[in-house]
Amino acid sequence: METDSDSDSSHVSTTPPRHSNPPYPPPAALINSAKSKIRVEAPSRSKIKRTIKPKTSEPDPPRDAQTPTPLPTTLPFQIRRQFTPNPSISAVDTLENLPAGFFSKHASFSKIQKLSLNFENNQHVPPLPNPETAEIKSEAVKKKKQPINLVSIDVPLPPVKLRKCSGEAKLNRNGTKSVSDEDEDGLIIEAVQESQKNKGNKATELIDEAVKAVRNEVSDENLVSLLKLVYGHDSFRDGQLEAIKMVLDGKSTMLVLPTGAGKSLCYQVPAMVLPGLTLVVSPLVALMIDQLRQLPPVIRGALLCSSQRPEEVAETLRLLQEGTIKVLFVSPERFLNAEFLSTFSSTSSISLIVVDEAHCISEWSHNFRPSYMRLRASLLRAKLNVECILAMTATATATTLHAVMSALEIPSSNFIQKGQLRDNLQLSVSQSGHNRMKDLLVLIKSSPFTEVQSIIIYCKFQFETDQISKYLCDNNISAKSYHSGIPAKDRSRIQDLFCSNKIRVVVATVAFGMGLDKRDVGAVIHYSLPESLEEYVQEIGRAGRDGRLAHCHLFFDDMTYFKIRSLMHSDGADEYAINKFISQVFADGLNSRGKLCSLVKESASRKFDMKEEVMLTLLTRLELGEVQYLRLLPQLNATCTLNFHKTAPTLLADKDIVVAAIIKKSETKQGQYVFDLPTVANSISSTAVDVSNHLQNLKLKGEVTYELKDPAFCYTIVDIPSDFCSLSAHLTNWLSEVESCKVSKLDAMVSAAVSALDACDKMHGCHGAQHTPCLQKQILEYFKGDNNCAVPNKIGLNSPFLRADIKVFLQSNLQAKFTPRAVARIMHGIASPAYPSTIWSKTHFWGRYTQIDFQAVMEAAKVELLNFVGKEAA
Repeated sequence: METDSDSDSSHVSTTPPRHSNPPYPPPAALINSAKSKIRVEAPSRSKIKRTIKPKTSEPDPPRDAQTPTPLPTTLPFQIRRQFTPNPSISAVDTLENLPAGFFSKHASFSKIQKLSLNFENNQHVPPLPNPETAEIKSEAVKKKKQPINLVSIDVPLPPVKLRKCSGEAKLNRNGTKSVSDEDEDGLIIEAVQESQKNKGNKATELIDEAVKAVRNEVSDENLVSLLKLVYGHDSFRDGQLEAIKMVLDGKSTMLVLPTGAGKSLCYQVPAMVLPGLTLVVSPLVALMIDQLRQLPPVIRGALLCSSQRPEEVAETLRLLQEGTIKVLFVSPERFLNAEFLSTFSSTSSISLIVVDEAHCISEWSHNFRPSYMRLRASLLRAKLNVECILAMTATATATTLHAVMSALEIPSSNFIQKGQLRDNLQLSVSQSGHNRMKDLLVLIKSSPFTEVQSIIIYCKFQFETDQISKYLCDNNISAKSYHSGIPAKDRSRIQDLFCSNKIRVVVATVAFGMGLDKRDVGAVIHYSLPESLEEYVQEIGRAGRDGRLAHCHLFFDDMTYFKIRSLMHSDGADEYAINKFISQVFADGLNSRGKLCSLVKESASRKFDMKEEVMLTLLTRLELGEVQYLRLLPQLNATCTLNFHKTAPTLLADKDIVVAAIIKKSETKQGQYVFDLPTVANSISSTAVDVSNHLQNLKLKGEVTYELKDPAFCYTIVDIPSDFCSLSAHLTNWLSEVESCKVSKLDAMVSAAVSALDACDKMHGCHGAQHTPCLQKQILEYFKGDNNCAVPNKIGLNSPFLRADIKVFLQSNLQAKFTPRAVARIMHGIASPAYPSTIWSKTHFWGRYTQIDFQAVMEAAKVELLNFVGKEAA
């Protein structure tokens, strides 16, 4: 699941000086010719005489102190050569004698490198590509496809071919250079590369010495020296040095830094110093890819995710065992994989575990992830032999932080927090009218937004992003929409276009922005109300990372608030439904202990009227709660349809125990054998993975073909609850508290916006729509408090027509069986698995009572359902 967050606040002074450049150029691009041949030509001698000298009066573009310039690539993951930086070499030294426009004439280079070369601004430029006079075809294509998830792996350059010829610089009729030109150009490029190689070797030695110095003594001076060599900066930002020293001392640490304040540096530096692997747990695949790309060249990294090919995973695991990889990015779901855990179970190869977006551990956070609940100190120590944990976030309330630190057993003395907001963000809010899209256009075409190069507009719904981007394009503003419904390749292309300033505006859902390496975003506009102040702070934190003043505007309107508040109730469940769910989970009673079980997601979701995420949350709670009732396993496709080809099924069953079990447990349909994978595994005391692997082997031998379907949750029973009703009531109350917490977070967001609009006295720097001081104050108070927020007076608690409408609705739908929650959802216009919008939105009661509190509607529905059932019984 690519759920399809980042973190929070520091002072402007923490931004590095604009004139500071990293002391070394990034590594040369690996020329990948997987699909086509690439010709790399050298410049003609006639052009070499031109000398390009950059102007020194203009400042350099801002750089991130924490993340070096990533090497762009056309692949979804970065592959790059191990590079040895040198603090004494500059871009001007290596490119001084190159003709203007040299790189722009070589499509192969510009396409791979994707870096803008602006000599007048003395922009940081890459070193020369290694030329070759003949066409180059990648060895990766000739032999086998290179795994795409690895970075910083040594890749040799193709040899430079030189010819002993002489002659004048000429152009042939077709515009190509003559042989003699290529010879002399090749000599010049070879000399430059040889110089770079020698200087690079020296830089590697310097970095190695700096790392050894830190290992001998973890002092401020030694760490700053290492920072300067690798990242090119003279000082750490606020909180970084303290966190790094604590981690290197082996102390588990909770780190809260603002979005864009350089949290990644706090594990990158220890990764260079610590002897073993640094394992980084991240919630999104897109975020892992971006973090992987941002690793400095001296750190070798890789990732593991479900979308990789088996050979890629195998290659990564092999390199892990060899100790080649220093930083590995994984999702929390990876901790369900027994093979992954066994890789580290017998060794102490992991020096540090980093939990990025650590607020996801807590159910009281703004985007709780059930799989993150598995990240507990006891499990990490038992399964991975690791003692030191670094938890990082930017947006967490006191309640959330307490839950995270408790789960990871981080003492309060190891807590580092540096602010929530950067001071270079100018916050504004306005009440939008009936035509919010027009209000948006007026805003973008007014000062200061007209001067802003890059803008992110956040929306709640996917259809809004498409509508707005089209509307902006129709009004001559280059824009693209971005949401999880767009294919991954297209999303990546849109992000690349935005980062290269080829489009000005991205209109996106919350799916956009995590790991975004674009420091010059000048404005963030919230077209829709954020679901919480955490989300708001996180999203505005993507603006102004270069230290310049950035503008963040919020549109507020009541109808959007009512609609979003209704949606906060889409994840709840009635006690009746939870009781049915538990009964299904433990369907075999006492005989199910130790058995492998599965729950087909789609059919169970409709049956219990629960989202798949809610079912997973309940299963995780049954595993990690006060009593362990089950053990979750990786999800699988439960239903298998099998065809036999070579050997007759009965003959094959005589010598194959798995085939015998399949025939015994199958239904035959039109000559095909259909069976439940876990059932077969249980019958032979095996695992679903072993049965699946066995089927794959039979397929390779030509014996069978098969198809797997019906994605299912998979688990083994550890214990049976003694009282289903008591357990159901406990889980219902817990889910209800989580639901109430989500609603209160939205109400806190609304209170902040409404207070700025209606209650601001304009006495402390606020004016017009600008409300930076009062919004900052409310945000800081919120993160220090306990999240308690009264229901805004915009929400009604009753209606004189509510019960009458519910009665009419029930009488009009006698064929359906409703729960109070199901009725309340329909009245609020909330779709659910058992009551999809495609059917129930046709009733004129759909969404009629969004302005009435959901709990009040549910109580009224409960009363009317009891009356209705009583009349039916009578």
